[in-house]
Amino acid sequence: MSVLWTVLPLELVLDGFEKGAVYEEAEVAGARVMVERVAPFESRIVRLLSTAPEDYLRPELQPGTTLTYRPALAAAE
Repeated sequence: MSVLWTVLPLELVLDGFEKGAVYEEAEVAGARVMVERVAPFESRIVRLLSTAPEDYLRPELQPGTTLTYRPALAAAE
């Protein structure tokens, strides 16, 4: 059991607590991963879903790695 001692109101401490993390599947460098969105254009790898053993040795696919991406802009016609 944990006890939290704080002068902050309970509503402020628990703000957003009921919202669970949103996980999505994505392909990164040819491997399937599960990511958690942390910002509009930033996600964090939480799980490697690939079945290829060599993908588990790649440092860029390790859980906790932050991915930053930009949306593709349509070519001007």
